Amino acid sequence: MQVERTPERMKARRKLKRRGATVLYEDNHLIGLSKAAGLLSQGGPPGVESLDELLDDYRREAEGKPGKAYIGLVHRLDRNVSGAMVVARTSKAAARLSKAFHDRSPDLKKTYLAWVERIPEQDHVELVHRLRREGGVTLIAADGDDDGRVARLTYDVVARGNKSARLEIALGTGLPHQIRCQLAFVGHPILGDLKYGGEPAKRPALHALRLEFPHPVGGETVTLQAPVPKDLEKIDTRRHMQPPV
Repeated sequence: MQVERTPERMKARRKLKRRGATVLYEDNHLIGLSKAAGLLSQGGPPGVESLDELLDDYRREAEGKPGKAYIGLVHRLDRNVSGAMVVARTSKAAARLSKAFHDRSPDLKKTYLAWVERIPEQDHVELVHRLRREGGVTLIAADGDDDGRVARLTYDVVARGNKSARLEIALGTGLPHQIRCQLAFVGHPILGDLKYGGEPAKRPALHALRLEFPHPVGGETVTLQAPVPKDLEKIDTRRHMQPPV
């Protein structure tokens, strides 16, 4: 059962939304939300807001808590990636959700949208590579490289436009920059992803559309779907994507 929508809570949610995070679901164990691009998931340099800090403020204002509220960050999105996230409200929920993410539970499903350069020749593709990290960048590991970790994803072409396409991606593993690296390697860098060879834009055109997972206490499936931001909708218009998002 979701928490009561008291006037204090709704006021705190409006303030949270203005600062870059929209609550999609909330009960006594977790908070599901949509993170805006540009917002750090976890604490960064002094003076730069992050999601965990905003949620601490939100809980204290919504619940009238005098001290620091518990915020269990069980996964992250890159700063310039928007979309669905879940945060634990209790240590018990945090432990169970963290285990699901760490173990790559088959009941945990992550779906992304990516706007990429060039239209893939095939409508449905599975990508499997070995990846490694070097200097903050994810690279395709060479054959025999013991440091490489297997990365899997599948994508479907869901829209086509001017020398570009929109892909719906089912993430099989959750390695850093996995989607960005794998798509770039096969010749379809994400629009705006300069680090991996994409065309210049304000930010990578990548959005965590949907997150499904078993509730850490009840076990029922929780589905969080984050609305597509306006800046990504505009790509559809500029690129004449059909069908539009």
